[in-house]
Amino acid sequence: MENYILSFRAPLNALLQRQQIFEKLAREYPQLGPISIDMDDKQYVMNVNAPGRLENDIQNTLLSYGFRVAFLKADLVKVLDPKVKIA
Repeated sequence: MENYILSFRAPLNALLQRQQIFEKLAREYPQLGPISIDMDDKQYVMNVNAPGRLENDIQNTLLSYGFRVAFLKADLVKVLDPKVKIA
C-alpha cells in the first residue's frame, strides 16, 4: 500500500483559517490522514497525508471555498500491509 504526503504552498489566510480548511477537507475527503500547516523558508506549507495523488482534487476543492494554494510536491510513503507478517 502506498500513501503520499502532498505539499502545497499556502497564503497567510490559510494559516489563520486552518481549522476551517481541515474541516472542509475532512468532509470532502474522509480518507485523508493528518493535515498540517507549517512555516518553511518564510512560506507557509500545508502537508496532507493522502492514499493517492489527489493534489488536483484538493486544490480545486480549496479554491471552490476561496483558499488559493499551489501544489509543490508529492512524497511517496510506503506503508506495510497489516496482513503481512514481518519476522
